[in-house]
Amino acid sequence: MIRKSLFGKTLHAAKSHPFITAGIAVVIIGALAYLGTNSTSATAETAYYDVKRGNLLVSVVEGGSLEAVTETTVRNMVEGTARIIRIVPEGTYVKKGDLLVELDSSSAQDQVNQQMITVRRAELELTNALKQLDIAASQTNSDFTAAKIQLELAKLDLDKFEKGERAQLQRDLEMEVDNTREQLTIDEERYHYSTNLLAAGFETKSKTDADRLTWLRSKKSLEQATNNLWMFLQFDLKKNRTQYQTKVEEAQEELKRVVKQSEAKMVQNQADVETKRRTLGLNESKLARDEKNLEGTKITAPTAGLVVYASPRGRFSSESMIEEGATVRYRQEIINLPDTSSMKLTVKVHEAHVGKVKPGQTTYVVLDPMPDKRFIGKVSKVALLPSSQDRWSNPDLKVYDTEILITEKLPDSIKPGVSANAEIVITNLQNVLTVPIQAVTTLGGKPVVYLAGSDPKPVPVTVGLFNSRFIEIADGLEEGDSVLLSPPFDPKGADIDGSILKEGEGPSTNDVTITQSPTSQTPKGIELASTDPQKESAAAPGNRPQTNGQMGRTGGGNGPGGGPPGSSNREEFAKRREQMMKQFDKNGDGNLDDSERAAMRESFAQNRNRPSQGEPRGGQAPQASSAEAAQ
Repeated sequence: MIRKSLFGKTLHAAKSHPFITAGIAVVIIGALAYLGTNSTSATAETAYYDVKRGNLLVSVVEGGSLEAVTETTVRNMVEGTARIIRIVPEGTYVKKGDLLVELDSSSAQDQVNQQMITVRRAELELTNALKQLDIAASQTNSDFTAAKIQLELAKLDLDKFEKGERAQLQRDLEMEVDNTREQLTIDEERYHYSTNLLAAGFETKSKTDADRLTWLRSKKSLEQATNNLWMFLQFDLKKNRTQYQTKVEEAQEELKRVVKQSEAKMVQNQADVETKRRTLGLNESKLARDEKNLEGTKITAPTAGLVVYASPRGRFSSESMIEEGATVRYRQEIINLPDTSSMKLTVKVHEAHVGKVKPGQTTYVVLDPMPDKRFIGKVSKVALLPSSQDRWSNPDLKVYDTEILITEKLPDSIKPGVSANAEIVITNLQNVLTVPIQAVTTLGGKPVVYLAGSDPKPVPVTVGLFNSRFIEIADGLEEGDSVLLSPPFDPKGADIDGSILKEGEGPSTNDVTITQSPTSQTPKGIELASTDPQKESAAAPGNRPQTNGQMGRTGGGNGPGGGPPGSSNREEFAKRREQMMKQFDKNGDGNLDDSERAAMRESFAQNRNRPSQGEPRGGQAPQASSAEAAQ
């Protein structure tokens, strides 16, 4: 695994950022033109390296800022927004209970006063509702008692009629019939006696007529008494029984209505009481919150510590800087009180290396104020997800927050916020074969090195882990072999534009078919699928070039393809220029004219539309094509 060459990195940046392609092309053309005028310089002697065994330290170096492991955060607990009137200066040591921040309390005080009035009004309404409930309870009791008495009276009247009154009425009517019948018999005998006396001449006719009238009247009275008895037995008896039963039923229904009305009235009054009670509770809770907000306008120190103003979170945060006159929102951080007895360092590890970083790994930390001393620490936490704050500036960048606990005692003068660099030790390989990282290139998509000799030949190798200078050779070389530090350029295996597919590779005509109408034109950069079976090749994609992440102390001058400082760099650049001149110098005069420069720019524009190159995978060395190593 090797890093990309300078020219390969330039092309990769051009494809990732198309708007700078034209500028890159102009710079390269100028450089080639300049080198064309100085092509007479001699090529430096090729450098070699003897393969040897030794220890290989693999590490990740990242920078960050010191933080306290234990930190008390002071927040604004006033709901809504509040303005800072007074705040202790940053860097001040405070004791527990000291006043840190004073917020504007005028609005909070007004809310407390208004809410106290509302609470008093709610208390009065609850008292009235309780009294109305008592009155309703007394009224319902009275109504229930009255309805119950009416039901008892109706039942007594029915029982009286059934057990005594009905029989008494019937006996009275029967006695009237009997008395009338006896009277009729008497009146009839008197009338017959008077008639006999009148016939004998002993009674007057008027007396006889009177007796006759009395007899007739008694006869009618008997008929009337008999009819009264019959009507009583046939109608009045049923009527009276029905009336008394109806009164009982009405009294029962009235009692039920009174009970339901009483229940409804009691429920209504109880609901009103409960509503008033809850209203009072809500207002009291609101008063408590308002009083808490009023108390929150004076923020005291929960613990002793060093005052550090909280900074806005995120690059595009709308929160203002903490200062007097600034407006803060609810629960916004205002002051941090760190415990400086235990410190940690938070760094951002690239996704290419985060798979190798594990909790518990030994780490060496160097503080910017003390560059001559290093402190020992260990990885305490590795984030599971990439940091979201870095996506705004570069959406393609994936870094993971990693916490490093400094186990050594730091000087008292070191405070949170100090910049530091941390080197996380991934592993220390013992007794392994290593070569300089620039000695490894790719040929045909596989890593190779070139053995020293009059005619250097590529040797396939199996690579392992690497640091900023050396890479592990797991197989393919023996101790004592000499390899070229600057591998020669191979035009057959070169991959100048970062293509993924190798020469001759591509999908078969059975997989891809492009139909072109007579009026259409073939898009630039797209070739029609061949219909000749002899020209088809297996569609196996090659290894695409990969870019280096920061592994160890990467970014130095000894990268893959870059060669060692001095003559090797000039030699490599001369070879790259020669290859470019072979490709674009059509007339062979050793310089690029306007038409040749235009062809070169068109080639760059086509390369820009090809797939972008990937990132290195964790635990494997980044591989580059032989063309990139030679550029």
